[in-house]
Amino acid sequence: MSSFEIVFANENDCDEILKFIRLLAEYEKMSDEVVATEELLRKWIFEKKKAEVVFAVEDG
Repeated sequence: MSSFEIVFANENDCDEILKFIRLLAEYEKMSDEVVATEELLRKWIFEKKKAEVVFAVEDG
């Protein structure tokens, strides 16, 4: 039996958040439009608190 949980991202997850942004952009054939960087994500998500990010985690 697997476990499933939703967890809030933290500042140390900016690399993973950017990875998901790039994967989604690639899927949508919009990779050339991604201007995000880890620094921008850290600033706007965690310092300015303009968004929240959650991860669905299965089995840790």
